[in-house]
Parts: sequence; C-alpha cells; structure tokens
Amino acid sequence: MIYEETYQYLLRNVSSTEFDTCLYTLLHSDWDGVIQSPLHMMARGVGTTEKYLRQIIHKFTAPQGSLKKVFVPVHLGEDVLYKFNLGPASNLGYNRKTDRYCKKYRFFYSAAFKALTIHGKRLLLMGAFRMSVLKSEEVLFDYHEIVPDSRSPFTRQRLLDAVTAIQDALGHIVTISFASRTFSKKEVLVFTFTEGVLEEYKENRAERTLLRRTIFNSGYLGHINDSVCRELERVGKYIFRSFLQATNISHDIQKELQKLARFIYSHSLKKFGQALPANKQLLLAPKQASAYLSKIMYNEALEQMVKYAHQAESIKSLLERDHFHRNISEKALRREVNDLEMDEHIEPILRKYHQADFIRHVLNDWCETWLISRVKTVTDEFRAEGKRKSTEDKQVAAEYMARIRNDTYGQLDRLLTLLLQFGNHAVAPDVRNFPLTKKKETLQSYFAIQKERLDVLSISS
Repeated sequence: MIYEETYQYLLRNVSSTEFDTCLYTLLHSDWDGVIQSPLHMMARGVGTTEKYLRQIIHKFTAPQGSLKKVFVPVHLGEDVLYKFNLGPASNLGYNRKTDRYCKKYRFFYSAAFKALTIHGKRLLLMGAFRMSVLKSEEVLFDYHEIVPDSRSPFTRQRLLDAVTAIQDALGHIVTISFASRTFSKKEVLVFTFTEGVLEEYKENRAERTLLRRTIFNSGYLGHINDSVCRELERVGKYIFRSFLQATNISHDIQKELQKLARFIYSHSLKKFGQALPANKQLLLAPKQASAYLSKIMYNEALEQMVKYAHQAESIKSLLERDHFHRNISEKALRREVNDLEMDEHIEPILRKYHQADFIRHVLNDWCETWLISRVKTVTDEFRAEGKRKSTEDKQVAAEYMARIRNDTYGQLDRLLTLLLQFGNHAVAPDVRNFPLTKKKETLQSYFAIQKERLDVLSISS
C-alpha cells in the first residue's frame, strides 16, 4: 500500500530516483516495515548504482527538519537493515475506516515510468491515488488542485510537459486531457485509465521470502510451496493482528508488542523448520502445516507470558521496598525527600511494571483464546445437526481433547520447574509460581467442564 503519508511525501520531497527507491521499498518490506532486500538487488530494482543508492539511504536516515526520517536503521546482529518509516508498516496496521491508500500498480515499476521526470511521476501518482481511493478508472482534478499557487511544485508549463511525457511513455495505460466543468466552466484535468488497470497491481512478497529463508536457515533445505506459505503466513498475521489490536496504549508498549509478535513468529518458524525433516507430510497438507505451526506458537506465547508475569512480579517486589528507594533518592539529592519526590523517583519503575503486566495480560488472553478455539472445534463438531457420530468419532474427539489438555499441563509443569530453578529468588516461591499455579487450576476446571459437555453430547448424539 502507498498510504497517504507516503503519498504526500513523494509529491513534494524527493528526486526522481528517490521516488523510485520509495516505491521499491514498499514492495520489499516485511510486516514490520523492514526492507528485506540486499543493497545490490535494491540498486538494480531501483535502476541506479550502489554508490548513488548509498547516498539516498544516507539522506533518508538523516534528520530532515520537521520531516520524519524516511529510513530508520535496524541492527540485527552484525547486519544493518532499514525500516521504511512513512505510514503504517504494512497492511497489518491498516485501518479501513481512516486510512486512504494507493495500490502498488504495475506501471509504477515499469521502465517507462522510471524514465519519467519527477513531475511526470508525481502527476501520475496523483491520478493513480485517486483511482485507488474512488475505485474508478476515470478520475478528475480541478486545475487549482494541481497548480494552487506559486508554492506548488507544479507550474502551468511543468504540468503541460508532464502530461505530454506521460502520454508519450504510458499512453497505453492512461489518457490525460483538459476539459471544463459544465456549470462552473472551471478547468479540470481528466485521467482515463485503461480498463482493468485498477486491478493490475504488484503484491509484496518480502514476508514470504523471509519465511522461506528462516526455515532454510533452520536446517530444512527443501522448497516450501506457495500454498503452505500462505497458510503459515495466515497464522503469523493472526498473532501480529491480535497483539496490535490493543487500544489506548503507549508507543513503547506498542513497539514491544510488535517485537514480541515477530519474535514468537520467527522463533516458531525455526522450530517448524527443524521439525520438517521428520514431518515432510506437512508440506502436502497446508492446513495441517499451519495447525502444527500454531501449536508451536502457542507454546512460545505461553512461555513468554510466564516471563512477563515473572518480570512484573519482580518489579512489583522492587516497588514495595520504600526504604530502599528513599535511601537512593536521599543519597542522590543529599537531603531528605518527601512522598511526592519519592513518587517521581519510582515513576520509571512503575511504568516498567505496568508495561510488563499489560503485556502479560495480552499474552494470557491470546493463549486462552487459542486454547478455547481448539476445544470448541470438538464440541461444535458434535453439535452439528444431521451428522450422527460413531463410537470411533467419539473416541477420536475424546483423545484430541485429552491430548490438548495433557500437552498444556506438561508445558505448564515444565515452566513451573524452570521458574523455581531460575526465577528471581528475591521473590518468594509461592508468589513467583502463583500466576502459573492459578492458571493451571483454572484450566483444570475448564477441561473438566468441557469433558462433561463432550460426554453429554456424545450420549445425546
């Protein structure tokens, strides 16, 4: 998507090659907005040299007055990648009620388009953006929308030159003509795109490339076909969207949730890749492959939930040490401090506690939703009308329910052991283990109720 923030930036703040660089970036960024393309491939795709591309990157990563940085460096070990910083990172952050966007039409990436002057590119982008928003292949602009005053990047002559250049290079895609409104007699510019252009756009496959690379680097050297990739991506999108749908949260928490979603998804893909050599049948059954990955992600999310719960408890125990904080404050200020000054001192720690506790709740809710949806598939199947269940069906359902229950208990017991062994010993063991112990008790009651319901449904069917 070319979101409005990016659109406005391209209309006023870039050269012709910088324009193409931004368009290329939008086609090769992952869900976090990180450009997943080596420098030499990026230069070739933009149609420039590596040397000049480095100059563009230097400009885009430098402060530009009141404008946002276009690229933000992302350090991954020894590698430095760049995140595109204009507009939502991807369609995962898209709000259909408020966000306007232009699709990445194929003609944006053609040699003919790249050869246009910057004014030709801007004019065609304006027409394409309005086409995308209105979903109409014929759109118009009042002349004063394009040349409003002397501060506009367009003059009358630049506009005429841009129209001529577009007609010469891309006349098979769009026709641009001047006309006048029937009643007001105001001059308008009419864009008539060829039928079908509205749906001729490129898809961003950067996330799929990253998926295949992650699995390859985990040790599985075989090919993952598109149907399996789509199902695995669907599971990944679910956790990103689930985490990012939280409202009224700080920017720091939002960034932490996005990093957490990426960690869980990437780490789970690695484990999925490691398991593939012994489970190659998954590559023939996309739905089974996604279910397998989903279970790995559930275990990862549960483990992260425990970590954040423990972090919150540890910070809470630190907050409760009033004398400790008072002594630090008084040593720093070399005088006695009042309660208000104490509150100011512990404010950063309190924010850290609220962040850890909030993320714990997000992870806990996600895990509960995941578990309930899996159990619900069993009971829903038995509620389905007109389907008589055999004894074998009932046994399979009971075994499936028991497997989910036992896997969950096993994971919780493992985490309880790790928490006792490696947790913060400044926190009492019963306090340290309380979130997990309470969760296990709740799940035991939940599974007991679900088993009773399944038994009743089995009898009635």
